[in-house]
Order: sequence, then C-alpha cells, then structure tokens
Amino acid sequence: MNLSGMPQAETVEHHVTNDGFYPDLNVAEFVDNYAVASPYAGNIDMIVQKLSLAIVSVNKDLTIYRRNNWLNINALADVPSEKVDKESHLVMLYKHAVFSLAKANLLVSSLGETHRDKASVNALENIDSQKHWIRQSNDAIFQIVQMSRTLGVELIWVKASYSF
Repeated sequence: MNLSGMPQAETVEHHVTNDGFYPDLNVAEFVDNYAVASPYAGNIDMIVQKLSLAIVSVNKDLTIYRRNNWLNINALADVPSEKVDKESHLVMLYKHAVFSLAKANLLVSSLGETHRDKASVNALENIDSQKHWIRQSNDAIFQIVQMSRTLGVELIWVKASYSF
C-alpha cells in the first residue's frame, strides 16, 4: 500500500534516456520509491511521459547553473560531490527533483480520472498532495545549486517557473 491507500504498482523495468549529462532514470526506481499507485503506474506510457516532462523542466531550471559551473564536465556524476552508498549527492538530488515533479504531475492527471467526489480528492490531497511534491522538487533544485531558502531574487526566479 502507498500513502493514498491504493495498492502499490508492480515494478516495471524501463529507462527514460536523458541528455547525456544528467542521468537516465529508471521507471522502477520511481514507482518503488515514490509510492506510485497501481491504477496510475499500470500505464507505462503515462509514467514515461510524466518523467520526460519532469526531466525537461528540471534540466531547464538548471541550465544557467550548469553553463556557469559545469561547462567542462561530461556528466553530473563527474561533478565533485560527496557520496552516499557510492552515489553522488548531486545525482541523488537531481533524481529527487525529477521524481518529485513527476509525482506531482501524475497526481494532477490522476485525480480527475479516479476520484469523482470532492471528499475523496480532499482526503487524498491531505496525504499525498501535488504541492508537497512540487516543494520537494524545488528544495532538491535549491540544494543542487546551493541556494539558501532565504535568498530573494533567485528564489523568486525558481518559484516563478512553477507557478500554479
């Protein structure tokens, strides 16, 4: 069971190819680690679409930072960073940013299809909300670019890219 009370989806082995600098993403890792419910994850095409759109968005948000700081580096995994279990902190944060945004987008597209009454939607949103996952994605992006939550102009720029 996941946070919404729905059965967890079965793991699907499929990779979404990224641009070469940022890592390719595993659909199974997303489904398993981000509690994607089986009614939503049963559609691999939808999952790949949501992950692809999230990749485009996060990559776009990191474009200027990448150009200014990682221009001569071939892959995010090659950027000097501490590691946890042999994985770069930056790669972990990147995946979290993308997976969180994909989860938020998946929740938006799924609620209308499966929850017709307002009480069900409100109950689900209290547990597993789009706003929560967008905050998670933004926080990971902030950490990647080493921004403090108290910065003004930079915070407004990143937040503006996720206007609701």
